[in-house]
Amino acid sequence: MTKQNRWPSKKQWLQFFRVLGKKEKAFFVIIFVIFIASLSIYIHSIYINNTIVVPANYGHIREGLVGQPQLINPLYSSISDIDKDLVELVFSGLMKYNGQGEIIPDLISDYTIEDNGKNIVFTIKENVLWHDNTPLTIDDVIFTIDLVKETEYSSPLRTNWLGVEIEKTSEYSALLTLKQKYTGFEESLVNLKIMPKHIWEGKNFQAMTSNVQLNVFHPIGSGPYKIEKVNQNGNETIKSIVLQRNNNYYDNPPYINRIEFVFFNNEDELKRNLEKGKIDLASIANYEGAKIIEMPSYYNLFLNNQKKPLNDKEIRQALTMLTTRELKSPFLSSFYNLPEPQKTFSFNEEEGIKLLEKNGYIIKDGIRTKTIEKSSGFQFTKNMQVGSNNAEVRKLQECLSEYQDIYPSGTISGYFGQETKDAVILFQEKYKEDILIPNNLTKGNGIVGASTIKKLNEVCFVVPEEEIEMSFVLKTTDHPDLVKLANNIKEQWEKYSIKIEIKIYNPNDIKKIISNRDFDILLFGVQLGGILEPTPFYHSSQRVDPGLNLSLYQSTKADELIEEIRTLEGEERLSALLELEALIIEDAPVIPLYALSYHYIVNEKIKGFAIEKIVEPSKRFVEINKWYIKEKRIWK
Repeated sequence: MTKQNRWPSKKQWLQFFRVLGKKEKAFFVIIFVIFIASLSIYIHSIYINNTIVVPANYGHIREGLVGQPQLINPLYSSISDIDKDLVELVFSGLMKYNGQGEIIPDLISDYTIEDNGKNIVFTIKENVLWHDNTPLTIDDVIFTIDLVKETEYSSPLRTNWLGVEIEKTSEYSALLTLKQKYTGFEESLVNLKIMPKHIWEGKNFQAMTSNVQLNVFHPIGSGPYKIEKVNQNGNETIKSIVLQRNNNYYDNPPYINRIEFVFFNNEDELKRNLEKGKIDLASIANYEGAKIIEMPSYYNLFLNNQKKPLNDKEIRQALTMLTTRELKSPFLSSFYNLPEPQKTFSFNEEEGIKLLEKNGYIIKDGIRTKTIEKSSGFQFTKNMQVGSNNAEVRKLQECLSEYQDIYPSGTISGYFGQETKDAVILFQEKYKEDILIPNNLTKGNGIVGASTIKKLNEVCFVVPEEEIEMSFVLKTTDHPDLVKLANNIKEQWEKYSIKIEIKIYNPNDIKKIISNRDFDILLFGVQLGGILEPTPFYHSSQRVDPGLNLSLYQSTKADELIEEIRTLEGEERLSALLELEALIIEDAPVIPLYALSYHYIVNEKIKGFAIEKIVEPSKRFVEINKWYIKEKRIWK
């Protein structure tokens, strides 16, 4: 039997439509359209209910920066914000910050803290590859830590790793040993980005810092992005650097295929390109529509505590009271959730001037000046003659030795002999109006009595009159905000007859100024960490470069508190921090001015950026693998 086809043929369908009337045809078409629409809605509903929206791998975004990259090298990137940005994306650390500002493992897979915080046993992930596909092992970690600690390489990170030992326990595990417990050590694990041993081993400091290929064009890291291309201008400055997604990234690889960093000479040039739509991301202060991200950073006046009159605590306190400012403390109470300090030397014109005048600074020729009268540094009190042998004879000989015509030999023995007597006679005759004539003598007798003592005290060891002016050189960088702030401070202080000369330097020159501590007052930004760590800024051991105690502040009590804070936790640590804060405010080595937030312009096409609080600008990229441009649907 032949199998019959139950579905009408094309000819039958045509015949069907011929037998229908107009109304019947219209009705049929409507029913058919409704059917097709319903079927489409039903299929779409099934699709929507059984799939989810996820970010798609797609896109190329461009961020504008002012300046030039120097060293995309973890050992030295802390010196430059641009270098830090690139290092953050190209390299990985043992630990990292998440979007909430918490420290979490990065390369580390697990770790334990032992021996009251002195030992850290950790294991790193085994699936990590360098950008050249070489496996990353514990040898790379040990190599990096050894480089940082080595004096020859002069890494700014060195001070955080002194006294830290590392011992390999397996191919992917190690033991870190600290000389003493350090509460903030986790942040050191964040700031240390691991370098490839197979690339850098055997290279000295010169090779480490001058190798342009490895430091700019082809740095090898293990981060979420790798450098694909460096575009240069005709003068060999860098126009842009293109970073490509690292598909072998051990964590979730990023969705955005490429990030291009474009470098501009100044902020105006950056703004023009942003407004033309050529740039998707940029940081410009107070730009309309920018996201405002909280950061532990502020502008600060560093007062050189070794220079007169800034070596006087009350003068520093007076300057603090004569400065309008937002911050009450250099410890950024709001960021670290600390209680507000009780004593702050807030702006108080009357009290500030009163304190200057109490210390002798009165207005003279338009500048507040203190006059220190001439005085003797040593006073003779004893009669002396041949045979005397004591400390005053030695001082007598020191004084007489200043007169070649009186005591040509200049012998200083402490014994009053004939040579000393002859010198005293000549001294008496030189000043006969004050010594001989009042005593009815015509010749010197070589005996040091009352009249001779009086004259010796007038001419020997005299400290000349000194005038100390409230006149300072304020040095800062050519950043527009800092230049404006410097001029505001100059205008404000000169109302109180405090003279200020402003000197502006480019970033490279200001580094030398800071390194040599060559300033009266320095206006500069301060960048704190996720954990409040006062050591770099206030411990006396950090007064020399690369330490950040730029005010050259020295206090035994402060040192003791700082050393305690490094080992304490919880309420005990908080109590010690507040005690140190009160001491710093009282001693006034710095004048904290204004907190800085990070203003970040993000093109609306970029989704997934949700950070509200970062430790430093480069940490805006901590969740770069969550950013995306397009979405797609996948089956549940």
